[in-house]
Amino acid sequence: MQDFNDLQNLWKQDDQHEILPQIKLSKIKSFRQALIRKEVLGAVLLIVTGLIILAMAYFLDFRHKTFTLYSSMFIVSLLCFAQASLMFAAARKIKQIDETAIPTEHLQQWQQFNVFRKKRIHWNMPIYHILLGTAISIYLWEILKGASYRYYLIAYLPTYSWILFSYFYLGKKQLTKIDQAINEVISELRDIERQFEN
Repeated sequence: MQDFNDLQNLWKQDDQHEILPQIKLSKIKSFRQALIRKEVLGAVLLIVTGLIILAMAYFLDFRHKTFTLYSSMFIVSLLCFAQASLMFAAARKIKQIDETAIPTEHLQQWQQFNVFRKKRIHWNMPIYHILLGTAISIYLWEILKGASYRYYLIAYLPTYSWILFSYFYLGKKQLTKIDQAINEVISELRDIERQFEN
């Protein structure tokens, strides 16, 4: 009778091990899909923003039509399109993560994506914000030509406050949140990998 109880306990343990990885893998899969959606949505919004800015440059009648004004608008649109292409590339990289791969390969794919993401953020965020700030500064300078310093202050202060706030607070907060989620995925995959090794 003791052999039967041992067999029953073994069967229950085996059943629990099978359910646990499925729960973890479904959580990882839903995070992966959410990350793809976020990258694609951000890219689409940037493309729409770039197109709106180009439409404004074409259709609006500015007081001072200068090459510098249109160049700054074109640069902001170009930055939006470049950032969108980077976001599409990141989404494509996430899609390439094979959920059906063995745990070791799946873990390596997430680790490679995390390295790619960190490299991209390291150079992309500062360059994007510096170029965007410069192009907007030129645009505002051209629009406000001949205006009093008060108008310059009213235009520049909120604009650069928002850029600095989005870079130093919102951007860092969002990156920390995504870093934690990716590290959690990697940790869970390591747990699954250890279970498969045992």
